[in-house]
Amino acid sequence: MDATKIECPDCGGHKELAPQTEIGQLLNCADCGARLEVLSLSPLNIGHAPQIEEDFGE
Repeated sequence: MDATKIECPDCGGHKELAPQTEIGQLLNCADCGARLEVLSLSPLNIGHAPQIEEDFGE
């Protein structure tokens, strides 16, 4: 995979992905701080990363 630019779904900011990017990789938008996840590589698809929830031992 060549370096590819993605667009943040929240603010429209652009980020360049490295060639070694993998499915499931977490990214942060430098413009708005959104946590994003690589959902697929072909075609390239990104979405919001799942929220980390507290686990109180339940």
